[in-house]
Amino acid sequence: MQLRKLLVLFLVISTACNPPESNDEKAIKERTLAYEGAFNKNDSRALANLWAEEGFYTLPESGQTVEGRDAIRDKFDAFFKKRPKSTLAIAIDSITFPNPDEAIESATATISEKDVVRAQMTYKVIYEKIDGQWLISEIREILSAKPPKPSPHLKELEWLIGSWVDQDQDTTIDSNYQWDRYKVFITQHFSITAEGKFELEGKQIIGWDPINEKIRSWIFDSDGGFGEGNWRKDGSRWILEIASTLADGRKASAVYIFTPIDKDHYTIQSTDRSVGGELLPDIEPVTVVRKEAP
Repeated sequence: MQLRKLLVLFLVISTACNPPESNDEKAIKERTLAYEGAFNKNDSRALANLWAEEGFYTLPESGQTVEGRDAIRDKFDAFFKKRPKSTLAIAIDSITFPNPDEAIESATATISEKDVVRAQMTYKVIYEKIDGQWLISEIREILSAKPPKPSPHLKELEWLIGSWVDQDQDTTIDSNYQWDRYKVFITQHFSITAEGKFELEGKQIIGWDPINEKIRSWIFDSDGGFGEGNWRKDGSRWILEIASTLADGRKASAVYIFTPIDKDHYTIQSTDRSVGGELLPDIEPVTVVRKEAP
């Protein structure tokens, strides 16, 4: 009996936290679906009929205002003649009612052509309830930048994505390579421990230089050192040439050679090493092992 009371109480609380959708909210959503459907049918008349007689729309790119239902219809007519294969998808973020006869819808609109995104906009639609019908009185749009395309130039370095470890009896070097949000850059985070004690950590950012048409990288460490690198492919190997400035102001340089073995192993060696003008011995190839799948 006690369990049943608790269940009823839980249902009451859940209902209170999630109030039922009002008829007006349903009507606004139906209007949004009608707008999307009319656009995808290139039906400028049906689109214009969703607006109030004196409604107006501000074009996000030019700032030009189109006012009145007829002018809005003509604007859509011109758009569909120029881009008849455009499609619209709307994702509603929120609907609020400042007063009983006014509604504000915030949403994101995506315009595509043949499944390719051409534009993305966040917008607010202001609706007015006129003679019992919700009509658009104003649309305010903000043109959003189209997401950048993944860099094709870094595709061949994708095998690095994931976590790796280079370990011997005394020293452990952990590295993690990850794409950024849009796969434009690869970021490496690394840390070095010696005999179980922290020694150094840092970050390397790898990207495409469109002016010099090559892959470059920028590296920063926790001691305050920084440097730049140039990547090039040599057969199955990748050559990284780094010139850096140490925290104490000395100049350093080295060449690193990455040689993939399989998806879970690669070797790395370092040659032509110098610090402060003094040549250092080469580091022979060591095997680096993947810790986990990307």
